[in-house]
Amino acid sequence: MSGMLSRLLSGARRTGPDPADAPPPRAPRPVFAVGDVHGMAGLLDRTLAQIEARIARKGLSDAAVVFLGDHIDRGPDARETLDLLMEAPARLGVETVFLRGNHEAFAVRFLDRPEVPTRWLDFGGDTTVESYGIDPHDYDDTAEGRAALSAALAEAMGPAHRRFLREALVTHHDAWPYFFSHAGIDPDLPPGDQPAQALVHGKPGFRKRGGWEGGFVVHGHFATDTPDFGPRRLGVDTGAYRSGVLTTAHCHDRGISFMVAAE
Repeated sequence: MSGMLSRLLSGARRTGPDPADAPPPRAPRPVFAVGDVHGMAGLLDRTLAQIEARIARKGLSDAAVVFLGDHIDRGPDARETLDLLMEAPARLGVETVFLRGNHEAFAVRFLDRPEVPTRWLDFGGDTTVESYGIDPHDYDDTAEGRAALSAALAEAMGPAHRRFLREALVTHHDAWPYFFSHAGIDPDLPPGDQPAQALVHGKPGFRKRGGWEGGFVVHGHFATDTPDFGPRRLGVDTGAYRSGVLTTAHCHDRGISFMVAAE
């Protein structure tokens, strides 16, 4: 694992100004930011074990753990992933925050408004449906077919998973000078006025422009081979469903360090 971590960090992508000009700030409390899980339950389980062990070893009872969104889709184990996330607060014993990614937004829209044409199934939603024991190909891509599939999925999910997707996810976590969201921010607006569209789905040009002066944005959404540093920002989506690597950024009083779970 140490060799993989060295390769991960040595290849860290840097876009825009060199972050050495504005290094990550000190965090007033430890925060672990977990990248996009995308239905990779095994990697998530290992990540939770790593975080749990570090919290215990270093006595980080004041820590927070932020899951950066896109918990489901693309990978094969969305159902098991949601079970693990729902168990995480008790397992970790610290503040736990679940962000809404665009994939969760698409899934909820399919559950609530199946009459609206969607490409969710083509962009990874099919694996989520299959994780609940349903073959999406058994349903026609018509209003009636989508309604039937939505109803079958809702029943298979059960109330706990539906409630988690609808009610437990938030658009951002503000731990200034750190700010956590799934897809970044709108740099033209202050932290308190961020639109959900920018936080959940992204804002064109964000990665090049980066975060606010005096702040630092940690996000997922943009899959890269290694942690993706940019001006006053860091992306930690290392494409777990295709790379087999799930990355966590540990923000602490000396800056940022990384943890990786790998297949």
